[in-house]
Amino acid sequence: MTAMQALFDLSGKTAVVTGANTGIGQGIAVALAEAGASIVAVGRSSMDETEALVAKAGAKFHVIKADLGTIEPVKPIVAEALERFGALDILVNNAGIIRRTDAIDFTEEDWDAVMNVNLKTAFFLSQAAARHMLEKGRGKIINIASLLSFQGGI
Repeated sequence: MTAMQALFDLSGKTAVVTGANTGIGQGIAVALAEAGASIVAVGRSSMDETEALVAKAGAKFHVIKADLGTIEPVKPIVAEALERFGALDILVNNAGIIRRTDAIDFTEEDWDAVMNVNLKTAFFLSQAAARHMLEKGRGKIINIASLLSFQGGI
């Protein structure tokens, strides 16, 4: 048992982490794996580095390639996690995007892209995961937000 598992044991649990390819999402996926959780990593980009780090932690790993700019992959993500590992105990909504544009030049397309990934899909993925979690009587949903929401942009 690793030191992380001794502090926080998630053996036998399954965690879905969006945006797990780099940065905070990757760090969360690796930490959950070190605590014993199986990881379902969701995103558009390669997860090779994350997969190697999770494997080093000794945890199971599965990638779901999905564009979270629409809600189309929501039900398939939950279904695939359940099919692969038989459970969905933790959902971490970490994926997010930003459009760095002057407010005066911000388009409706930019607005929709940001809102779809950062809010709409995160909400509906939470809803789909919660349906399963409520049936089981347990589960955790963690939503990650950027500190940029607390400061003005361009």
